[in-house]
Amino acid sequence: MAVIGKIRSYSGLLIAVIGIALAAFVLGDFMGYGPTGRQDFEVGSVGRTKIMYPEFENRVAQQLENWRQQTGNQSIGQRETFQIRQQVWNQMLREILLSREFENIGLAVSGDELRDLVIGPNPHPVIIQNFTDPQTGAFDPQNVINFIENLDFMEPGMQDRWFMLEDFIRQDRKETKYHTLISKAYYTPEMLAALDYQNKNATADISVALKRFTEIDDTLVNVTDRELRNVYNTHKNTFRREASRDIEYVVFPVFPSEQDRENIRLEIERLRSELENTDDVISFINANSDSRFDPRFYGPGELSPEIDELMFEEEPGFIYGPYEENNSFVISKLNDVQFRPDSMRASHILIAHRMSMSAGPETTLSREQAQQKADSLLNVVRRSPARFAQLAMELSDDPSAFNNQGDLGWFPDGAMVEPFNEAVINTPVNSFTVAESDFGFHVIRVTGKSAPAKKVQVARLTREIDFSNQTYQRIFGQASAFASLLREGVDFDTAIEEKGLAKRIAPDIRPMDNTIPGIESPRSIIQWAFADRTRRGDYSQIFDLDGRFVIAKVTKVREEGVPQLDDIRNEIMEIAIREKKAEMLKEQFMQAQGNNLEEIASNLDIETRLVENLRFNQSNLQGFGNEPAVIGAVFAMEAGSRPQTVKGNAGVYMVEIIEMHEAVEPDTWANQRRQLKDAFRNRVPAEAYRAIEQSADVNDNRHRFY
Repeated sequence: MAVIGKIRSYSGLLIAVIGIALAAFVLGDFMGYGPTGRQDFEVGSVGRTKIMYPEFENRVAQQLENWRQQTGNQSIGQRETFQIRQQVWNQMLREILLSREFENIGLAVSGDELRDLVIGPNPHPVIIQNFTDPQTGAFDPQNVINFIENLDFMEPGMQDRWFMLEDFIRQDRKETKYHTLISKAYYTPEMLAALDYQNKNATADISVALKRFTEIDDTLVNVTDRELRNVYNTHKNTFRREASRDIEYVVFPVFPSEQDRENIRLEIERLRSELENTDDVISFINANSDSRFDPRFYGPGELSPEIDELMFEEEPGFIYGPYEENNSFVISKLNDVQFRPDSMRASHILIAHRMSMSAGPETTLSREQAQQKADSLLNVVRRSPARFAQLAMELSDDPSAFNNQGDLGWFPDGAMVEPFNEAVINTPVNSFTVAESDFGFHVIRVTGKSAPAKKVQVARLTREIDFSNQTYQRIFGQASAFASLLREGVDFDTAIEEKGLAKRIAPDIRPMDNTIPGIESPRSIIQWAFADRTRRGDYSQIFDLDGRFVIAKVTKVREEGVPQLDDIRNEIMEIAIREKKAEMLKEQFMQAQGNNLEEIASNLDIETRLVENLRFNQSNLQGFGNEPAVIGAVFAMEAGSRPQTVKGNAGVYMVEIIEMHEAVEPDTWANQRRQLKDAFRNRVPAEAYRAIEQSADVNDNRHRFY
């Protein structure tokens, strides 16, 4: 069934249990975990709920396998792995926090309710998504019922993936109930709707004069220690922070030397003569090249510009190179020329055997038995082509055959595994054949081909231009010499100057950051910087990171929480100076003579500006920038009142109300009340979880492990 393949790609495989257990054993030994060691094996905790390393790493392994299934890429880089670990942490944190909340209020999903979400008249969207026919786009509830009835006979992995799908539906249903409970508790009184309506629609016309903070030099402002302390006590919680470090570091990049390049060029030139004379090009390339033989046939414009025209003008056996491409020396040999279609269409019946990649626990055929079955089917469909679709649905081991009757649709040349692809190439349209691949035996019916065009197959012998061991040791020696100076007590900056190096700075690094300028994979440096034993002023060991050596120094340590006054003295002093300036500027406004703003501004030799149609829900004051405090003060004033001073972001404003325009109220407040309720309901999922998370006692120890 196609749904099995969709669930497979949706949920991923449960893998690597043995590998994770082994990693836990090794890591536990490394960290002293066990009966005789300190059992510090927590990746994190939420209150009393602990997130242990094996559980966390198992979830990460599942997500990594999901990523492989969805992208088709088996190689996962460090950046992607880091991002997946972040996602898993956020998922587990959400599950723990919400599950605890659900348990506290007695919220649950019954068995009958889950059944209704799976096979009821209104199934959950994820059921519709996974059981919709990809060919027709139609959802048939009977497919779900058939799947569940046969679940006991399916492979354990498929059963596990189904149970994971059920868990997702159950959790999503609980969250929906929880958010509905909160939303239903919201009531919008008519008075609130009226106030909100006025705030959005009432306008004010004002006259404004501004004296900027920059008009007073900082040196003219005297802030006493007592005043500074008072400002700190008032504002310190706004500076609450996560733990962070400042580091300085030097990098010793390892690049191929000219001698390295010359040696690699000479080596590949030596291999050229062997490539010219070999009869088995494919084996030679696979044995001697940094990249395996590519069997694909290329059309004009699909090869690199260096060889594209040449290969279409020459005969098989022609060799070109060495030349440089993508940081490699390359020699290319024209291996074959054929006229082939750009695209093809075929149907197949897959017969798996116990040794094939598509085999499952239910697969019982040996290779010989599978071949015999495929040959028998070939004879049947040749005699009765009309039976092919029905036989594909009944007998094919391809999960998609039930819905598409074995039809693979149109696919480009080279898109399928090579034996299948070549079998379709070599078989006429409306004819049948059998091909064997790693997935088993394919009974193939060719149903369409585009017009053939000239294509070339090119064997590429590549040698990556990389540094030699001698170059590596030479650069490592330079890093070691620098490290020796530090061990001898030479100051970091002095050692840098002596060796003619460039110092780099990375300020405000957080425990789970994954970026340091100029370093591709910096997690080991960040782990060192936050290790319990690392202190301010400490130097690191030599880090070997992606072709470069790095030595770092911690220059500042900031712990989590509210910083001390001395740690943020400059920031607090800046606030204190602005507040003193605000008092001074207000005094200047008060001392200026005048009956209105125009007279006061004239006496102070400053300009006034007219601002019309100002609304309360704005944050930008036209002509002055972001000034929400000033706008809020305007709508607290009354028309006809004396000009008032207000401290803003740019300085002190004096504001005079020219006219206030009340909004014309509607006949009924039903629409406004509904809009407010809808806006609240849309914010519930994010804001409810944010509130739970902020009030939770979350301890994140991931930086000790990754």
